[in-house]
Amino acid sequence: MQLNSLSISHLRNIEAIDLVLNPRFNIFYGENGEGKTSLLEAVYVLTTGRSFRAAKPRQIITFGTNSCLISGIACAREREHAGAATRMGVERFQTGGIKIRLAEQDCHSIALLAKTLPVQLINSDSYAILEATPKFRRQFLDWAMFHVEPSFYSTWQRFNRALQQRNAALKASKLLPLESIRVWDKEFVEMGETIDAQRRELLTDLLKVFSNVVSELLNLNKTISIQYQSGWNRDFSLQEELERTLERDRAWGYTTLGPQRADLEFLIDNVPAKNVLSRGQSKLFICALLMARATLLYQRHGRRCVFLIDDLNSELDQGASKLLINALSQLGGQVLITSIEGEPLAKLLENEAYTLFKMKSGAIT
Repeated sequence: MQLNSLSISHLRNIEAIDLVLNPRFNIFYGENGEGKTSLLEAVYVLTTGRSFRAAKPRQIITFGTNSCLISGIACAREREHAGAATRMGVERFQTGGIKIRLAEQDCHSIALLAKTLPVQLINSDSYAILEATPKFRRQFLDWAMFHVEPSFYSTWQRFNRALQQRNAALKASKLLPLESIRVWDKEFVEMGETIDAQRRELLTDLLKVFSNVVSELLNLNKTISIQYQSGWNRDFSLQEELERTLERDRAWGYTTLGPQRADLEFLIDNVPAKNVLSRGQSKLFICALLMARATLLYQRHGRRCVFLIDDLNSELDQGASKLLINALSQLGGQVLITSIEGEPLAKLLENEAYTLFKMKSGAIT
């Protein structure tokens, strides 16, 4: 998929912007504070319903206005399975509310919005995956699960409901019989073990793709592996582990094991990647992970991602930037990049199709 057009109003310092985007590379350049990152943020809100910079909607809405509105037209690229152009729009309100329009109709599902136009974000936060908490790595994995495995979302919803209900029963366990906790174990176990199996299967395929991509970016003549930790002792069933930890869970008031506690470790020759790679190599390593997710989505469903890359030059040196641009070119999707300078970055694109947009004071000049 690609985003053919984009309209933004009242998002941070962007009062009103209407753009026709290049199907390949789009470079937004200008000094700091001119609205470049806000433009990428708008695309992210349009495709996920939320910001990657702010926890509360009111933080992204222009001061003195009640809401911000982002809209666009998403279109399938050649040979993709999706149909005709799809109009999409998201309005976020100061009150925290959200209104979604998809294909000229009101939509009440952020999941459906995200499915329509999958995006991959590369910014300073993305590079933290090797050092961040397990939650961050689970989110990385479950993005791929959500987009690649059709049944994952409904399974995760059922699992999360069972987890929430079990946790509520654990918190009130002094007032309730043990059966009020165990009544949720069957659903928790069934959905949890399904999620675990699906994650393991997807990781096997993801690793094959990732090994190829990371070799192109880093030229590592080493063995790359991804170690998946289920979130409980796999020598026992999940049901057995729930029984073993029941008293601890009652004391702490929440479920202490399960797929919601899973983690990933990225290894190079069986050594944690974070202990082997330089800072620059780590950035390319993580870019390769994100590109591998996008490649797997295209292989499974014929759908391409839109890449959002914020402040490329500040995160990668010239050589690394060139390697990443070349890899993205081969990937074939649409890319939106921000940078302080436009022309030096444009030179890296050589024969690629691209459009330069200069930003100043929240407007395209």
